[in-house]
Amino acid sequence: MIKKYVFSAAFLFYATSTWAQNGIIRQSDIEKAKFITQQMTLDEKISYISGYKDFSIRPIPRLGLPEVKMADGPQGVRNNVKSTMYPCGILTAATWNRALARRVGESLGRDSRQYGLGFILGPGVNIYRAPMNGRNFEYFGEDPYLVSETAKAYILGVQSQGVIATVKHFAMNNQEWSRHVVSSDADERTIQEIYFPAFRKAVQEAHVGAVMGSYNLINGVHATENAWLNREVLRNQWGFKGILMSDWVSVYSGPMAVLGGLDLEMPSGKFMNAQELLPALKNGIIKESMIDRQVEHILQTLSSFGLLDAPRTAISTGKDIASSKGTALDDAREGIVLLKNDESVLPLKGSAVVFGPNADNLPKGAEADS
Repeated sequence: MIKKYVFSAAFLFYATSTWAQNGIIRQSDIEKAKFITQQMTLDEKISYISGYKDFSIRPIPRLGLPEVKMADGPQGVRNNVKSTMYPCGILTAATWNRALARRVGESLGRDSRQYGLGFILGPGVNIYRAPMNGRNFEYFGEDPYLVSETAKAYILGVQSQGVIATVKHFAMNNQEWSRHVVSSDADERTIQEIYFPAFRKAVQEAHVGAVMGSYNLINGVHATENAWLNREVLRNQWGFKGILMSDWVSVYSGPMAVLGGLDLEMPSGKFMNAQELLPALKNGIIKESMIDRQVEHILQTLSSFGLLDAPRTAISTGKDIASSKGTALDDAREGIVLLKNDESVLPLKGSAVVFGPNADNLPKGAEADS
């Protein structure tokens, strides 16, 4: 009875607007989210702000809320499925081609829909600060403008297919070594001019549906607990209305994450759970209205992409989509930069030779947690 009541009333909100494929959250989505949140018990709200089955937002059958699935990107749909693998992010940036970057996003969105996904966990937009960073392969380089423009096109492409893009890792995720404990320290001008532009453009111009927080500390405070980063900058200055989720196991305190403005702990509720949060509520460290706001951010984003209406089902054929393969090939071709040795400036003679242990292997990136 409750399920039927919630969605008959919520339909009135939904009927006043169309599905916002581009990620713009309308007032009707906000009102719908508030209405559903009011029907939830405290236990349901706390469970809703933590991940489910490692890569999902949990369903609440009592209220008709479906499971919404995610998959890793950013260079293709992962998580034990067969899908088109696209060139690494830096190659896409090397094309200097916004239209092609958008095509990559559109293809990724279609691939994601094929597997019934609501989110793809990309793009990654962290700025190259050292060649040793284990995830440089998936980012777009060291120039904030190039990174921003490439990311914007990618996000617009993904979200045109009704799939939520997730820009990551917010912010200053400059290394993988000791990533849980390292602090990225910089003055505000440096942060604003170098590290923020891609995230700011993703929010304000591409209307990205989700932002993923990073493992590292920023000037001594973990990103997932950093109220200046998440509340003041992301929400108040940039006007972000979507979902702020953690990177996988990048939450270190449930109450501090709530206070810091995080909405969703992934992949599960190791810290943002009843055992951690109920005592903090009782002692006045956090307020239930804060948890309500977290839930509303999730629901209003899902609403804007039509993901609350019914479970999104997979329609996989088990094969690459032909247009996706074409996009990946075009991207690879256009991103290749050839070195021309005019007037023999470089000490190179004869044919180029590739040798070494990886000469005949397919190079691919992999994150490492150290």
